[in-house]
Order: sequence, then C-alpha cells, then structure tokens
Amino acid sequence: MRIALTMAASLLALTACNGREAQDAPMATETGMTGAADGTLGDQPPAAQGFAQAVAMSDMYEITSGRLALEKSQNEKTREFAQMMVDDHTRSSQELKDAVTTGNQTFNMPASLDTERQAQLDILQRLDGEDFDREYMSQQVAAHRRTLELLKAYAGNGDVPELRQFAQGAIPTVQKHHDWLERNAPGMAGGTPGATTTGATPAP
Repeated sequence: MRIALTMAASLLALTACNGREAQDAPMATETGMTGAADGTLGDQPPAAQGFAQAVAMSDMYEITSGRLALEKSQNEKTREFAQMMVDDHTRSSQELKDAVTTGNQTFNMPASLDTERQAQLDILQRLDGEDFDREYMSQQVAAHRRTLELLKAYAGNGDVPELRQFAQGAIPTVQKHHDWLERNAPGMAGGTPGATTTGATPAP
C-alpha cells in the first residue's frame, strides 16, 4: 500500500512539473529572440510562431513610437524618419498577416506592446525637444539592428515557406531604415543636424 501511494505521488509530481514546463515554454519564444546568452539569435532562426510574433511586435512598436515622434518632435530629420516608420511598418503588418493566412498558420498575435517596448515608449513620453530626438533615434538604431538579424535568420532557414518569403521581402525595407540611421542618427557616421551626441544607451 505504501509503495502504491509513493508511486502515485511521484506520478502527480511529474505531471505537475510537465504542466508547468508546457505553460512556460511559449513565453520563452514569445518574442522570437531566444538564442545565445548575449541576446543574439545564434545559428538557428526562431520557429514560425516566434518569428511572426516578433515581427508583429516590432511593427507595433515602430508604428506607435513613430506616431509619437510625429506628435512631439520638431526636428525635420526625426519627423522624416518617423513618417517612414509609420508608412513602412503599417504595410509590413499587413504583409505579415497575408503571409500567415496564405501559409495556413494560426498564431496568437500580440495585441499590445510587451514590457520592454512599453518601457521604451514610456521613456519617450517623458522627453521633449532634442532629448526626445536623441532617445528616439537611439532606440531606433538598436531596434533595427535586432530586426535585421531576425529577418536574415528566418529568411535563410525559416520553417514556413510563406513566412520565409515574407522575411526575404522585408529585408530591403529594414535595411533601408538601418542605412538611413547610419547616415543621420546621433553618434552614427552622418549624425543629425542639431542633435550632436546622445547620452542615451541604446535599447538591447
């Protein structure tokens, strides 16, 4: 009798442990950016759901922060870039939805910004003038480096052909944004007129 009870208890403990792992697993890949300890993707792209969720989150952040920049900034270069973000990432969002539908995928896509990006947006909300411009551009430099890495990883070896094709098509647009930042963002090669150095630390 004691042996039977011990075995039953062990089975219950194992089941509970497996249940917790199943609940925790989606959170580990929610942003699609899991990989090496330094935050890079490593050699493997995320699975389709992680990739789609990560791109959707990136688009949402770019559109939301771009609209905020159009409201708050008086800098011509900042406004130029922000409008490009709203236009291009609105289009990217629709193209991603089309790719998911065409590929017969069903994902739980994010309905709001995650903690990291909401914190970045909160910082921007508190700033004005050149402080806002510097922080916005600093965030954008980091965000576009990460998005390019994600797209290139999935475009080369993604697990869903339709999403892989989407990634391949999105790379030139994000590369265009990255190159614009290289020429115009504070602290980069070209810099921006009226915004010399940035004291902000780029987001991870």
